[in-house]
Amino acid sequence: MSVVSKLFTVCALVATTAFAANGIHLPVYQYAGHDAVKAALTEYVMSEFTPLEDDPDVTIPVVNVIAMDYSKDGETLVWGSFSVYNYELRGDTLVSISGGEYPGFARLKRTGDGYEVDSFEVVGEKTKNTAAVKKALGKHYNTFKKIEGDVALREKIRAKTIADYVHSHDLAITKYQATGKKARTI
Repeated sequence: MSVVSKLFTVCALVATTAFAANGIHLPVYQYAGHDAVKAALTEYVMSEFTPLEDDPDVTIPVVNVIAMDYSKDGETLVWGSFSVYNYELRGDTLVSISGGEYPGFARLKRTGDGYEVDSFEVVGEKTKNTAAVKKALGKHYNTFKKIEGDVALREKIRAKTIADYVHSHDLAITKYQATGKKARTI
């Protein structure tokens, strides 16, 4: 047996043991809506902002679009707050173990059947650098601050995203719990 084959066998054994230890396997999050721009942004956020050091049962992104501008040449500009939340399943509750919020600006280009992110200017996670956030969000900064300050609205968007994930996969998950908060019913 080659070194590579032995390594593969060990990795498969470890993965099987980890799966058997917690007894769960949640499907990967995929945007299930019909908005092609949100689909492209969600895919980008999942690929770029999902932390490698955590080992969550599922990562759920929340794309909160603040403003969009469709140009004549097929380019779409999007300003927003983009978050990722990593969860472990404990009983029937998704418990947040980590995550991050990234305000920023994305430039998307039209593809045959949708969009793809061409460039993305993100401000560091929960930055205190107001100048950097203002630069990235431009004339949409005040709208961002208004939405960012509306905790109930942000939580409503997060809850809907989680509920969509749970319902689209017919999962027996009834609650989610943000870090340091009580569990909420989905």
